[in-house]
Amino acid sequence: QPRIFNEQVGPNLKSTASIVIASGYNAFFGLLKFGPGQDVVMVAPRMIGSSVRSLYQRGKGFPCFVSVEQNGTGHGLPIAIALCRAIGATKAGAIASSAREETALDLLAEQALWPNIIMLFREAFSVLKEAGCSDEALCYEMWMSKEPAEIFERAAEEGFIEQLKHHSTVSQFGQLSGALALDGTSARAHFKEILHNQVLNGKFCREFSKIEEDLEKDGPENPLNELYRRSGETELGQAEKRVRARLADLLN
Repeated sequence: QPRIFNEQVGPNLKSTASIVIASGYNAFFGLLKFGPGQDVVMVAPRMIGSSVRSLYQRGKGFPCFVSVEQNGTGHGLPIAIALCRAIGATKAGAIASSAREETALDLLAEQALWPNIIMLFREAFSVLKEAGCSDEALCYEMWMSKEPAEIFERAAEEGFIEQLKHHSTVSQFGQLSGALALDGTSARAHFKEILHNQVLNGKFCREFSKIEEDLEKDGPENPLNELYRRSGETELGQAEKRVRARLADLLN
């Protein structure tokens, strides 16, 4: 949390220290206090935390966003690149970026793109459930088979559209014609509203800061726990619990 850095860490750093951030959020919104002679560099892996280490151990890399947010010593960029090399990121590419860009990309995905994907899965699940599909068939068709993970892996390796060539012609035609037939005007307007009037203007940051300490609480006083509870009560959430309970031996 910014409070811990500003009160306990920052005051004990050298005036010429190099401070490394793995996300642009706190720096972009000015939540951290830095000395004028300090370097502030961003080394932000485009990978989940645990895989940063496991991929390094396997000799593989991952893309990484890099920037110098404050160049107090004049050596910020070489330090940032050296850190990228040390964690294995240069094997897949160190991409010049900024705290603003990283924050915009992260928060738009988290607050607009993925919420819409979750909603679409939830509503499609309910429609198919009403049509008589079983819990098991729905859960495995939509995500538990890990087919979506395979699709995204092929998309990363071959291209977002090109990976469709691995699907049946029925699937290819349905996905491409269906996507082109959809009018993205309202979705685009929604994304722009979130980006400019919730993310970049600091509205979300201000609102999140008000409840950040509550996230350390237990039970319903923690707003994140309440969100998990409500999400778990949806038809999709309840069905998955039933499937996992029935197939516990197989899944474990």
